[in-house]
Amino acid sequence: MHLLRVLATAAVAVLAVSHAAADTFPSRPIRILLPQGAGGGADIVARMMAPEMQKRLGQPVLVENRPGGNESIAPDAVAKSAPDGYTLGVISATHSVNQTSAGIKLPFDPQMAFVPVAPMMSLPMVVIVNSSLGIGDVKTLVARSKAAPGTFNYGSAGPKTFAGIATEWFVRVSGADITGVTYGTKGILQGLVSNDIQMAFGGQAASAPIVQTGKAKVIAVTSGKRAASLPEIPAVAETYPGFDVTPWYGFIAPAGTPAPVVEQLNRAIGETMRALTPRLLEMGNEPMVMAPAEFQAFLNRDVQAWTRIVDAVK
Repeated sequence: MHLLRVLATAAVAVLAVSHAAADTFPSRPIRILLPQGAGGGADIVARMMAPEMQKRLGQPVLVENRPGGNESIAPDAVAKSAPDGYTLGVISATHSVNQTSAGIKLPFDPQMAFVPVAPMMSLPMVVIVNSSLGIGDVKTLVARSKAAPGTFNYGSAGPKTFAGIATEWFVRVSGADITGVTYGTKGILQGLVSNDIQMAFGGQAASAPIVQTGKAKVIAVTSGKRAASLPEIPAVAETYPGFDVTPWYGFIAPAGTPAPVVEQLNRAIGETMRALTPRLLEMGNEPMVMAPAEFQAFLNRDVQAWTRIVDAVK
């Protein structure tokens, strides 16, 4: 009985601390650590979100770029931060890929080091081809590659990157005869324009300038259904059912962050995403709003999906 009373007292104390933290949170600026450099899609959106979040939280929201380590440096800094809600991290689908056999050796336990806070957005990639090829859809792309073995290449930042694995999965699913070529991130579109590579999976915003010149053409989106921003462009899944590789971003906090604080942050982020929805859709981003438990379930499914994809391309 004495032990039960001690445990009950401890539980009440923990709850009291959690509620006290929520009552006073936030009382100072909040940091968001990004796993990518300045100027990228997530960086642009996070900086759009910061003033909207500040309106709802009453404290400055600061965005810091921590690129590198295949997007593991920023989460590592979050994992080592105090679990008080004042340090958030942004993760992407690369966080899921890093947990598969294709991933890197991580300096933290991705299943234990964090609590999910809220999703940010998904942003379907586009399948782009060199316009001079006269290819208008993925079925024709696959057929042309088979008819000319060894002459079609795709570009990516590497075979273990998100886009590299995703494109190779497309090759396996479709039976295309297309070989991967590793480029620096900025070199992929240049390679496509020069016809050194014939196709690539790219971001909508990053691909837009060369598409607008007419030197490249979008023939599909990589999500399981058509993108809201490009409703006229078919999904790869319309030709190859079940194909779905959709980049996403979301927020995490250090493990042990009080639940009331997580819930408060979740509400502020959700309200921010709703407020920014028209602007985000114009940019090709699709806002996501979920409760923390829903986001955790989403993360679990994503790791499982990428484990299957990585196993399929080995």
